[in-house]
Amino acid sequence: MMLSLASLIIYDAFTLQRFKKLFPAKKDHWIFYIIAIAINVIISAAAYTLLDSRFAVYLVFMSFMLSFNFLFNGTPIQILYAGSIYTFSLYSSRGIIFSIYSIVLHTSIKDVLQQNNNIGMISALTVLLAILYFLLIRDVILPKQKARYLLSNQGQLKFVVIYLFFQWLFLTLINDGRYYDDIRQIWFSSLYLGSCIISNLWLLVILNHASRISELFEYELFTHQLQEQLSRQMRHYQSYRKFTESYRAFRHDYEKLMASLKTLLRRKEYKKAIRMLDDIHDTMQQSVMIHKNYSDNMILDSILQDAAGVCEEKNIRFSAHAYLPESVPMADLDIVRVFSNIINNAIEACNKVSDSERFIEVTSNSTPYWAIIEVTNSFNGELLIVGGEPETTKEDKDFHGFGLRIIRETIEGLGGLVFIEPDREKRIFRIKGCIPKNPRSKAAKTV
Repeated sequence: MMLSLASLIIYDAFTLQRFKKLFPAKKDHWIFYIIAIAINVIISAAAYTLLDSRFAVYLVFMSFMLSFNFLFNGTPIQILYAGSIYTFSLYSSRGIIFSIYSIVLHTSIKDVLQQNNNIGMISALTVLLAILYFLLIRDVILPKQKARYLLSNQGQLKFVVIYLFFQWLFLTLINDGRYYDDIRQIWFSSLYLGSCIISNLWLLVILNHASRISELFEYELFTHQLQEQLSRQMRHYQSYRKFTESYRAFRHDYEKLMASLKTLLRRKEYKKAIRMLDDIHDTMQQSVMIHKNYSDNMILDSILQDAAGVCEEKNIRFSAHAYLPESVPMADLDIVRVFSNIINNAIEACNKVSDSERFIEVTSNSTPYWAIIEVTNSFNGELLIVGGEPETTKEDKDFHGFGLRIIRETIEGLGGLVFIEPDREKRIFRIKGCIPKNPRSKAAKTV
C-alpha cells in the first residue's frame, strides 16, 4: 500500500511539474503543490478503497482536474485535457503491466489483482511506464513550443480530448472482460495488452497530427499579420511620399515668396508683407500635408499611423506617443505581433460603444531598466474571464482570441511583464507592457 501511494505521489509531482511549464500558475509556492498532490492522493486512495475500480477511475479523473485547477489557470477544455491525459496514461499503463503479469504468471488479471503482494510493484512499474510515456510525448511528439500551440488551439484540443475519452471508455469496457470466467484469460490478457498498446500508439499519432495542424495555423496567423504590416508600411510610405511631394512643391515657390517678402519689408510696406505671410501660412496649411509622428520607431510608427487613419474613419478619438528605445531587444516582427494585436483589440472594443465614448490613448514611459508602453481604450464593460484571462466573445472562438496570448507570450519571452487592468464601472480597458532594456546594446555602440 505504501509503495502504491509513493508511486502515485511521484507521478503527480512529475505531471504537475510538466504542466507548470505550459500553464500560467495561480499559486506557485511549493506548499501549494504539496496540497494539490495531497488532495489527489487522498481522493484516489479513498476511491479505490471504497468503490469498484470501474467507478473509482472517474473519481481519480475529477480529483486531478480539481488539483490542476487549484494550481493553474486554464480554459475548461484545457482542464479536461490535463485530467484526461493524466488518467488515460495511468490507466493504460496499468493495463499493460497487469496484462504482462497475467501472461507471465499464466493466470488471470483478476487473480493478479487479488494478490496484494504484487500491487505495490505493479503500481511502481505502472508509474514508471506512464512517466516514460510522458517523456516520449514531451521530447519527441510535443516539445514545449508545439505543446503551447496545441493548448492554444481549442478546436484541435477538443479533438484530442474526445479521442482520449473514447479510448478510455474503450479500455474500461474491455477491462470488464476479466470478470467473465468463461473467457480464456490468456487470450483476454493478450487482447487487453494489445488494446492498451495500440491506444497509446494512436494517441501519439493524434497528438502529432493535432500539433502539426496547430503549428500550421500559427504560421498562417503569423503570415496574415506580416501581410497586414506590409500593407500598413505601404500606406505609411505613401503618406510620407505625398508629404514629401507637397513639401517639395511648396519649397519650389518658397525662395520667390521670400524674395518678394524681403522687398516689401525694405519698402516698409508692412501691411502687404503681413498679408503675404498670411497667404504663405494658408498655402502651407492647404498644400503641405501635415505628417504626424507617433513613435521614434519606424515600424511602431507605421502601425500607429494606420491606426490613426482607421480611428478617424470610425470616429474614435486617437492620441499616441510611444517611445521605444533602441536598447529594447524587440525584433521588428515582435513589434508587429505585440502592437498590431493591442491596437486591433482596442479598435474592436471601441466599435461596441457609442461614438461619444470612443477613445484610444497610447502612452509610454521609461526607467533605467524598463520601457513601459500603456494602451487605454473604452469598452462596453462586458468582459468574459476564462482561466484568469479575458477571452474573446466572438462565436468562432477557434479562430479568434489569440491576440492577448500572443502579446503575453512575446513580451514575457523577452523577460517582460504584461498587466491587464479592465475597469468595468468606468468602462476603461488598460493594458501595460513592461519590456526590459538591453544594456549591452549601449556598450556595443561605444566599442
